[in-house]
Amino acid sequence: MIDIAWEKAHIRSQIREQRKFLSEEELASCGKDLLNEFKAILKEDKNFKKTFEKARSIAVYKAVRGELPCDALADYIRNSGKKTLYPRVEGDDMEFVKIGNPGKELVPGNFGIPEPSSKLPAADNKDIDIVIVPGIAFDEEGNRLGQGKGYYDRWIGSIEESKRPLLIGVCMRFQLMSEVPSETSDIPVDMLLCI
Repeated sequence: MIDIAWEKAHIRSQIREQRKFLSEEELASCGKDLLNEFKAILKEDKNFKKTFEKARSIAVYKAVRGELPCDALADYIRNSGKKTLYPRVEGDDMEFVKIGNPGKELVPGNFGIPEPSSKLPAADNKDIDIVIVPGIAFDEEGNRLGQGKGYYDRWIGSIEESKRPLLIGVCMRFQLMSEVPSETSDIPVDMLLCI
């Protein structure tokens, strides 16, 4: 029997090692490619276009340590008249906070990740329409391997399934695997954008 915890740890180690070799220029280019892929899906997928047009608030993240940057995508979302929200860790939980100017409103948080100041109020989960979900690895079924602390899975799991926002996983090609080991507590994304 395969030890899922060991397998997850092994994949995390491999992907983190690969991410170390990405230059700032390569990451910035990948961030632009992500925006272009997002726009292409908007043109091709009528259902997604409707969901995006109806959305008022979209959660994004601030990339660290070789993660796929979504700054260009976040700018596009804001320029489309929608609110952007960023995650903030509170103990073992995560919440999202509306941010209008990431350059001024994000501060170093837990794990060295820029996050909204504790002075800013958390958004109501029911007001979040789409979540851009980072990950270490994904598979084509939408299974996701996160950093290992379970923040996204717990946050998503706290929302009744029928009321969950659209979950869009984003990754670079080398993070796409044929199969990601998963457990019952791991929640797959609804869509995957892989560049």
